[in-house]
Amino acid sequence: MKDRLRSDSSFEKLEVNELLDVAIKYKEQLEKLQYNIWFKDKYKFWNNDTYYDAMTIDDSTWERHQFVSIKDDNVIGYISYSVNRRCNYAHSLSIMNFTDDKITFGMDLGQVLQDIFEKNNFRKLDFCVVVGNPIEKSYDKMVKKYNGRIVGTFKDDVKVD
Repeated sequence: MKDRLRSDSSFEKLEVNELLDVAIKYKEQLEKLQYNIWFKDKYKFWNNDTYYDAMTIDDSTWERHQFVSIKDDNVIGYISYSVNRRCNYAHSLSIMNFTDDKITFGMDLGQVLQDIFEKNNFRKLDFCVVVGNPIEKSYDKMVKKYNGRIVGTFKDDVKVD
C-alpha cells in the first residue's frame, strides 16, 4: 500500500493516502460525474429509484464524511457515510465507482471502512444493499470481515427498474 500523506483542510485534519481525499476539494468534478450516471443501468442499485437529485457536497464533516477515490488526478469514485454523534455510529453508507477500476477504488473503500472503526472509533455502521445488486456478495464479505450481521430484509422497499 502507498505511504500515507497528511492533508490539511479547513474541515478537520484527515490522514489520507494518495488515492483518497475529501470530496469537497473535487466538488465540481464530482458533480459532473454524478450527472453523467443519471439513467444508466449500471448505477440503478446506487440510486434505488426512478428519479435523481443532485448530489450535495457538505462543507463540514459534522453530519457526513465524504471522500473521493483519485487516480491520475481524476475522481474515479465517491464514498460517504452519515454520522450520528449522539449515539456514536456511522450510517447511510454510499459507495459509487465511476469506472471499472476495482483495485484502486476497492483500496480506498477499504481505508474508509477501516477508518470508521479504527480511526473514528464509531461503534457500528448501518447500511443497506439492494438484493440483486451485482456487488451484493462484496457487501456480505464486508459484513463478515467486520464481524457484523444482517439484521433483516425489507420487502418491496425500492424500485430499480
